[in-house]
Amino acid sequence: MELRQLRYFIAVAEELHFTRAAARLHIAQPPLSQQIRQLERELRTPLLRRTSRHVELTTAGEAFLVEARKAVAQSERAARVARQVGDRPGGPLELGFVDSSLYGYVPQLLRQFRQERPDVHVRMRELSSGQQVEALQRGTLHLGLLRPTRGGPHLVMEEIGRERLVVVMPNDHPLRRLEEVAAHDLRGVPFVFFQRSVAPGLHDLLMGLFRGAGFRPLIAEEASEGHTIVGLVAAGLGISLVPETLRHVRRHDVVYRPLADGSAWVAMCIGWRRDDRSDEVAAFVAAARTARGRGVLPDMARSARGGSSR
Repeated sequence: MELRQLRYFIAVAEELHFTRAAARLHIAQPPLSQQIRQLERELRTPLLRRTSRHVELTTAGEAFLVEARKAVAQSERAARVARQVGDRPGGPLELGFVDSSLYGYVPQLLRQFRQERPDVHVRMRELSSGQQVEALQRGTLHLGLLRPTRGGPHLVMEEIGRERLVVVMPNDHPLRRLEEVAAHDLRGVPFVFFQRSVAPGLHDLLMGLFRGAGFRPLIAEEASEGHTIVGLVAAGLGISLVPETLRHVRRHDVVYRPLADGSAWVAMCIGWRRDDRSDEVAAFVAAARTARGRGVLPDMARSARGGSSR
């Protein structure tokens, strides 16, 4: 019996659907079905009842699910303990970041952290918000700078800044004449957008804005990074909605206009594992709080009061 088979069984038991479980595990359905059948042969008892339209747990399957979850959780705890013991003081601190955090967040946070802990080397990894959550859960990342994303009870997400959403468009687009763009102005306009897996929280926020304006966006092209989105907009493939810090991507062939909606803002968060008690992680979180308190991170509320937002 392999740990992989336990994870496969848990996914099927929770989804009660082989296709959805396979998608969740990022594998094809036939290998998943084969692994579950192999597990049942090894246990010499059926764990699932299958019909053409329905999957349900047997009594043995329900009992096995409880123990399988315990076994997987214990293996993950063992891995975390080994990594924490193996981390020497002052060793590399793995920090994930979304590309838009390079403007307004990463330089300020690293400067603040180095003042307090010059002995710690920070190793940077550019990852989407969704990828950071997965890496934090696996324990391959200590900290993340990411957009609001559900990470489950084992992760902590703390807001450290807020930015207005802006419309980026080619410099010859008709909407460039507006000082602010309303959501309903975007109806029927081709969009360069990103997949939900890249930044689930931001994706859901934007889709909610579109629904509130009574339409679904016309998505002409997809990209995963903010710089790429701006580049595709410059190429004339559509317009997009991006966090205001991406206005620092200065190009002669695009313009930025604020979105005329008081709720059109997005947060930047710092994320870490709830059970991580390392001094380095605690020091970085403290540095982020200090930087925010000093007013060097983007803050919409401060901007509205007439302060600077860098």
